[in-house]
Amino acid sequence: MRDEMKKIIVLLILLMGGLTFTAMAQQTTDRSSDEDGTLIGFGPRLGFYQASDASDGNFYGGLQARAKFGRIIGLEGSVEYRAGQKYGFDDYTVRTSFVPVTASLMLFAPLSEYVSPYGLAGVGAYYTIYTYSDEAIDLGFSDDNSFNLGYHLGFGTELWFSNTTAISIDYRYMYLNPDDNQESFEDATFDGNVFTASLMFYF
Repeated sequence: MRDEMKKIIVLLILLMGGLTFTAMAQQTTDRSSDEDGTLIGFGPRLGFYQASDASDGNFYGGLQARAKFGRIIGLEGSVEYRAGQKYGFDDYTVRTSFVPVTASLMLFAPLSEYVSPYGLAGVGAYYTIYTYSDEAIDLGFSDDNSFNLGYHLGFGTELWFSNTTAISIDYRYMYLNPDDNQESFEDATFDGNVFTASLMFYF
């Protein structure tokens, strides 16, 4: 199951990357003349996530799309793959991996043509993969997967380098609880800190 999910994520990355560069090749946009219009952007993102109860954090990668309606309001959608977070219990360990699909509402506060801080809030569906240690298997647990729903709040800054290219750096706090059916996570939480950097190509 994990190998299949990785293949799906790689295919999505290649597909969205191809669409991004195709759009860039077909047209360019003068951002200064379209401040009250709509901009659509795609790009890769990298980040670091550590849950409050996890013993270690991990880096992750993914893709995002943004739609900006004028200079103030925006929407963001993203898909990522986050490799295992390790949780230690009394007699065993469990590693969790996530494939989050998230959506966020963004409010920008442009300071200049090149610098635009923002706040954001959003929701997500998290496909969660549980991989148990041998000790847990001996106790009757088995590898499993589930969908968990969560939400996030954060803030960041978008920095423009040209009329079509920008980078974003932001911080998000993710609120996410394990599925009720996962008895081993009865007292655990997936809540945690998420740091993200992205490269955006607008058209």
